[in-house]
Amino acid sequence: MKYFPLYSGILLFVAAGMFSCRPQESPSADNGIEFDTIRSVRNYHLDNDSTQPSCNLRLTFVYPSQYKDETVLKSLQDIFIASFFDESYVGLTPQKAIENYENNYVESYKEDARIFSRDKYEHDETEMYSSYYEIDNNTIIFNQGGILSFQINQTNYKGGASSYDFFKNYTIDVKNARLVLEDDLFVDGYEKALNSIFRDHLLKENKAKSVYDLENLGYFGIEEMIPNGNFILDDNNITYIFNRGEYSGYKIEPITIPIAYKDIKPLIKEESVISKFVST
Repeated sequence: MKYFPLYSGILLFVAAGMFSCRPQESPSADNGIEFDTIRSVRNYHLDNDSTQPSCNLRLTFVYPSQYKDETVLKSLQDIFIASFFDESYVGLTPQKAIENYENNYVESYKEDARIFSRDKYEHDETEMYSSYYEIDNNTIIFNQGGILSFQINQTNYKGGASSYDFFKNYTIDVKNARLVLEDDLFVDGYEKALNSIFRDHLLKENKAKSVYDLENLGYFGIEEMIPNGNFILDDNNITYIFNRGEYSGYKIEPITIPIAYKDIKPLIKEESVISKFVST
């Protein structure tokens, strides 16, 4: 009598139970990253004289402070520091990066003042050197399913009639600790398809009948509008932001265009970080 079929059946049953009990990563699961925030204010008057023009820097820096994988955590911190400040600050602790940025901002202001004083013959005798200010902050937008998206907002003023305000958006593939690029998400030829979506969105939002109507409202270059890499990912949409001056006049608010994954499913690569959010 042979007992192999029964023994094999037991093995298959046990194996099936083992695999079915393995926890599956949920697209809605939190990434388990903890964050800290550093707030700082630095004010400097020329010649340390409170009656003189000044520069004012206000920073609110949110950064990853704890994660189960120390190597990934260090890479995440480097990405946050490089995006908030610039690449030259990578390798510093968040607190040291803040301090160095503050010092560089003040020194840059002093240098601009020296240049202004040196070239004062080019200015009206009554013209005073301007005060500067800069306000930088970042916000966590999405932190689930292996995706971490954040936005940086900077407002600065260096004299003149108005300040400059812009947004920078970043998305990180947490598992691989690297920034997500459009080529990671989309198949070839996505630029043309997204251009049509951008145009149609602006037409609908502005209740315009043609690109010519948009141009009369202060937009430009809409027919050539291409993906700019300035996007946020979440569980439903990829949202593009085009800052003032990219495809619109500075009096128009930044252009924000959310695009549902379900509407661009043919463009999304199967192995991309957002494929898990695309309904089948």
